[in-house]
Amino acid sequence: MEGNTESKIEDYTYLYGHTPTRPIKYLKDKGGYGWLCDQKVDPDGDLREQGCWRCDEMAFPTGGR
Repeated sequence: MEGNTESKIEDYTYLYGHTPTRPIKYLKDKGGYGWLCDQKVDPDGDLREQGCWRCDEMAFPTGGR
């Protein structure tokens, strides 16, 4: 593998049963709430109206059993 400096991205979609998400970013609003938003969202605008998801309103898996 000497001389191979090119990075390789594997496609594991078939293992996990979902496709990757579009580019997103995490923001906090003036009230301290966290939001997941599209990368090109206006952080000074209304985040909900722009289609962002408020993190405390979403169900995240904990990974525990």
